[in-house]
Amino acid sequence: MLACRLDGALTKIRGYREALEFSWFAGQSCYFGRRSRRRLRSGVGRTGSDVPEPHQAGRGIATLNLGGIVNQFDTPLKLNGNTDNGSNLNLEGNGLKKNLSSFEAGGAWRFLSRHRIDVQYFSAKRSGTQTYNNEITIRDNVYPIGATVSVEAKDNFLLADYRYSFVKTDEVEFAGLLGFNGGQFKFNVSATGNDLLHDTGTLNTSTSTTVPLPLIGASVDWYINPRWKVSAGVEGIKANIGDVDGRAIVAAASTEYIFTRNLGAGVRYMYSDLSVDVTKSSFDGHVTWRMNSFSLYAKMMF
Repeated sequence: MLACRLDGALTKIRGYREALEFSWFAGQSCYFGRRSRRRLRSGVGRTGSDVPEPHQAGRGIATLNLGGIVNQFDTPLKLNGNTDNGSNLNLEGNGLKKNLSSFEAGGAWRFLSRHRIDVQYFSAKRSGTQTYNNEITIRDNVYPIGATVSVEAKDNFLLADYRYSFVKTDEVEFAGLLGFNGGQFKFNVSATGNDLLHDTGTLNTSTSTTVPLPLIGASVDWYINPRWKVSAGVEGIKANIGDVDGRAIVAAASTEYIFTRNLGAGVRYMYSDLSVDVTKSSFDGHVTWRMNSFSLYAKMMF
């Protein structure tokens, strides 16, 4: 009888112990479940498509930039003839707009983690007329005081470069670059003399040239947070390539912010200074192309 009572008491004790153990484990499960839910709500422990990717930092494959650019120009031009060297004509002093806005397109392709290609393109078309109070020479034509010169300028700016990142982390990326400046210049010039003693006539001439110059430089990208990036870079060269003898320097600084996984916006400042002497049959002379440029663009990531 006593043994039966002892067995019953032990059975009850084991039951209480199992109930307590179950209650403890159940409480811990609820605690960990609540903590896990809090972690998911705060973004900790997310995976897959729920997590915004860091701003590029080597994750993106390709980007496309579309927007507008405002350029401030300084463009001296000289057209030589067979026997005479031409006068220096400042195109902005000849009535061409000093400030002009236009469409801009660009993009980048990161085909390997440390390797990428960047491209930027825009164009500008300006025209103006000026009456000169000094003697000027355009090719082999000498115009006395009072000549009226009309100029139409069409410029295409193409900048492409390959970059290799020597240092690459989630916070910063340092890269060396090899670039290409593929600027193209077209000028239509009309000059009419105003001399009562001599018939200087009217000159109409069209000339164009491409300025293919290689570039070398470096860039840095600072990923402030997963959405915000600040970048800077500089590239340039001084070279004599065939019938083009010139120098070029391009420096830029920009910042970009990503609003969603595939869409962002950016602002960039760029300074360009290109000065070349060209001795081609289609263009014999000198052109300098200086610009201060401000860009605002939408950024699409793929």
